[in-house]
Amino acid sequence: MTLSVQMKPGFALCAALIVGLMVTSDAQSQNLELLRLPTNSAITIPAGQGLDLIGSAEPLGKGRFRMRSLNRSHSVVLPELGQGSVYTGYYTIAYGMSPSLDLSLVVPFLNDSSGGFNKYGSGDPVIGIKWARPGTIPSSHYTAVELLIGLPLGYKGEHALDQVGGIRQFSSEGLDLGFQGLMDLHFRKVSLYVNGGLFRPGNPAVVTQMVYGFGLEGWRGSRWLSVNAEYEARVAFGPQSRAANVLKFGLRLHTFRGLEVELAREVGFLDHPTSSLTTFGVRTHGYLSGRRRLEPRFAIYKPVTPPKRIYEPDSVLRIAVVDFAGFEEYDAGKRLVEKIRTRLEPHDSLEVVDLNSYTGIRMEGALTPRESIDLARRIGVDVVVTGTVARYEIDRFAGLRIPYLFELPETEVDVALRYRVMWFSSADRTNMEAFTERIDGQGQLRKRLRLLSVDQRDITVSRTAAELAHVHEAALDDVVDNLLASMAQTFSWIPPDFAYAGF
Repeated sequence: MTLSVQMKPGFALCAALIVGLMVTSDAQSQNLELLRLPTNSAITIPAGQGLDLIGSAEPLGKGRFRMRSLNRSHSVVLPELGQGSVYTGYYTIAYGMSPSLDLSLVVPFLNDSSGGFNKYGSGDPVIGIKWARPGTIPSSHYTAVELLIGLPLGYKGEHALDQVGGIRQFSSEGLDLGFQGLMDLHFRKVSLYVNGGLFRPGNPAVVTQMVYGFGLEGWRGSRWLSVNAEYEARVAFGPQSRAANVLKFGLRLHTFRGLEVELAREVGFLDHPTSSLTTFGVRTHGYLSGRRRLEPRFAIYKPVTPPKRIYEPDSVLRIAVVDFAGFEEYDAGKRLVEKIRTRLEPHDSLEVVDLNSYTGIRMEGALTPRESIDLARRIGVDVVVTGTVARYEIDRFAGLRIPYLFELPETEVDVALRYRVMWFSSADRTNMEAFTERIDGQGQLRKRLRLLSVDQRDITVSRTAAELAHVHEAALDDVVDNLLASMAQTFSWIPPDFAYAGF
């Protein structure tokens, strides 16, 4: 029996490139002087989503975890003892506390050896707190801020290696802090990651550093493998400024359920202490809440389509939607009612009653349960929908912006609605089901990146009146879509098509 495997040309080319980089030898010498300098422990590998150097703004999601082990090793020569080696192992865990909040812990293990002497112990652990938006998964874009705290708990003992100068310091001996911003853009086959932040050490002997970089990942949602490339730059501010740049190429193999094997080749430039090395690691991904289990990443973040339910109505329901109260200056309530009417009009099993054809009834504002019952009895409707627009916020300058450098023009409109649905299942309007909920909707307008932007915010640049009106309509459409989807999951008389609109 012959087994044949077909691989797309792009996969084959990337795999050959990665393998070629990894099999090259570490022939170049290491900079021992730079290795001996104390470092900021908060500059570490990503514990949650991300690549080897560049972190991802995407959250893990509530109840989900990621554990990771990454190993780095290279040779070094001590003038006093001769040939030696430097090994670093990172062990990490990250957990999603909420849809937007991730907590992480990175614990490094270090082992230096030369001339038959060894020094081994743990490095400074790093605690990470990341807040991302949006909290929905998947999404085409994410932004996040992350706080990294390096605790001076690493091994501080002295060995025989330290008597001849040693190789590395295992602890920075200070409380190190790092604060960085992250941004992701996910396309169909390629993802872009951008990081940038400031890292301030607790040890006066360590200089403050600005760290920034970007990464590219291809075939992120593939069942079998993904490839990545990343570039990171570290600029130190002090009496003698230093710059260390790193370029890495990586490959991830999805071997078993929830287990990934990663290989990467690192090349250092300028003041980076290592010229080149190969890294090897594994990642696991899964759930810690509910039924604890490992799951592949592409399966966890793929929306699960709920089963279709049979919809065979035997009668026509009459629905009264009262104009929602709040933000009358935008006609928010009337516009929402008109959009609901437009969505339900094609369905013959539902009739949205025009309240303007009646007199002596209340046609706007939030009705109490008693008032909803009276309205249903007076005009003979089966369902009454009423509520209040709780929020209508407009942010014309919501995009990322650094004065004089670049601007990502973006306008956002956020709308929130508190509503109540009362369904009367009997002719005398005595048997009733009530449902109350708050939903949100958002409209966004993004324009292309502007470089070397002016300091003052210019409201006339890339934002026309027609485009702003479109953002308002998009936010109200999102509210209506979410409202009908929620009602379809609660009441059997709503067509199930609304519940599956987002899938």
